[in-house]
Amino acid sequence: MYCECEYGDGRLPLLFIVNPAAHSGEGYALWKQAEAVLQERSIPYEVYFSEKRGDVRQLAKRLTNVSEGAERFLIVLGGDGTLNEAIQGMQHFEQVRLGYIPTGSSNDLARDLKIGHDIRPLMKKLLDGGTEHRMDLGCVTWNADGKTQKRHFLVSCGIGYDAAVCQEALDSPMKDALNKFGLGKLTYLGIGLKQMLTLQYCRASIRLDGREIIKAGKLLFAAGMIHRYEGGGFCFCPKADDQDGLLDLCVVNNVPRWKFPIIIPFALKGKHGGFKGVDQYRASRIEIRTSTPCWVQTDGEIPGKLDRIELTVEKQKLRFII
Repeated sequence: MYCECEYGDGRLPLLFIVNPAAHSGEGYALWKQAEAVLQERSIPYEVYFSEKRGDVRQLAKRLTNVSEGAERFLIVLGGDGTLNEAIQGMQHFEQVRLGYIPTGSSNDLARDLKIGHDIRPLMKKLLDGGTEHRMDLGCVTWNADGKTQKRHFLVSCGIGYDAAVCQEALDSPMKDALNKFGLGKLTYLGIGLKQMLTLQYCRASIRLDGREIIKAGKLLFAAGMIHRYEGGGFCFCPKADDQDGLLDLCVVNNVPRWKFPIIIPFALKGKHGGFKGVDQYRASRIEIRTSTPCWVQTDGEIPGKLDRIELTVEKQKLRFII
């Protein structure tokens, strides 16, 4: 099936991956709004629904495993986590144009790219061609059982506090309840306050581009970011640029627990950098070692507890359509 829309110079297969469980189970209803636009314009398409964890990755792998010279237009309907799973499976990045309909609770990527949430105008823009935005793609690697593992990320990769919040939020019934009222991002705030009281600091060393070493005696978290926002709207790296081939790094170290609730509101506006213990860096490769294994997150997804990770970035790897 091919898209008859005014997109590029030719006819592209128009493929959708939909997470029907997104937004507390409203993903399917939101897809029906998108489908109505396709039917009104008599545009043929193919749609694939995920049923369990891992489905999105496998679907993306199959749908983008194309022959040389062929192209695909893949549109993902879901949250940041759904899009992250799709990226893990994508093949032949140069031959795939990627669109996104955000239906999650945090939607940090959509926030930074100013992608709207109203289905009909967003669909119209995508079907009329949109704008191709070349976007950096991050990668985190680590060693497990003697084998190198890796995972891509679009928004951020963090170790410590932010990842611990994401880990708890993934299975939080509070998140589902708040999502029903459009208040899903409050989940992260509530869990964040709880984690603030219980999370243990760790020692860490951070190397930037193989040279500069940052010694952290009481690390709360370190987040390497391609985009400015994570955790449902916290602007931890206000100068992040998704096309510069660099990662912006926010390190919070040796900040007393009582002070963090004061800093957090400033982070919503990206004004937290003035506080002692909150530092910003920029590099194309970041190596982080911690004294004890800590939770690690990539776009809110959790690969596990690790004590050594390396972050890199592939400049303008993605052909993102906005």
